[in-house]
Amino acid sequence: MDYEPQSKVMIPSGIPGLDDMIGGGFIKGSVFVLIGETGTGRTMFSLQYLYQGLLNGEKVMYISLFNPVEQLTGNFLSMYPEMRDRINKDIYIVQLPPEIFLTFSSRLGNNVAIMIQELGVSRVVVNPFSVLEETLVTSTGFRSTDLNMVYSSLRSTGATTILHVNSGQTNVFASKFGFSEVFADGVACMFREFPDNDHMRPYRMPFVLLKSRGLITKTAKLIKYDESGLFTLHSPIK
Repeated sequence: MDYEPQSKVMIPSGIPGLDDMIGGGFIKGSVFVLIGETGTGRTMFSLQYLYQGLLNGEKVMYISLFNPVEQLTGNFLSMYPEMRDRINKDIYIVQLPPEIFLTFSSRLGNNVAIMIQELGVSRVVVNPFSVLEETLVTSTGFRSTDLNMVYSSLRSTGATTILHVNSGQTNVFASKFGFSEVFADGVACMFREFPDNDHMRPYRMPFVLLKSRGLITKTAKLIKYDESGLFTLHSPIK
């Protein structure tokens, strides 16, 4: 069964400089993929996204397919200590095996989708989603149909989801297997850009919007952090 994002309903991202790129925010119920390598700021981006939901009175969830809950909870509270009392009430940080995403029922999606719906969660982050993609590699190829079912199942929850996907070794604008950007509603990549490919010189980090179901007003900005450590996006100075 196919599910469509709840078009025309936009939710604020919590990322300064992003919403004006994508027509006012993420489309409610959509799945957005962040392609990048380690250390490009995807975790900071996603924690701010969840924090914005908490400020709006929403319930949010961070699903780890690798790192332990204690580590992630500590990272979140180091940024937002005032949210301690909302842990396991409004923000759920859980660690799950990737295989649980692949246990489907024909009507309700997979077990993860059921959990999201039962808890009333409206914002979800899955990191690193690439761990799940690795389980879909077989001796005969990549199980892209199963991956598409995972995306459809996540949309069926009505929650707006961000997935962290690793970039390919030779192309920062593409995921390792090349399927997530096909099935996602929106895609952006984050990477380090060295002047003249000289790794001894200071680099900058572009944020490039590759795909969006909504309005695209600008395709690229630079990642910067303000004095408080807030992840922000800025237009390059010409």
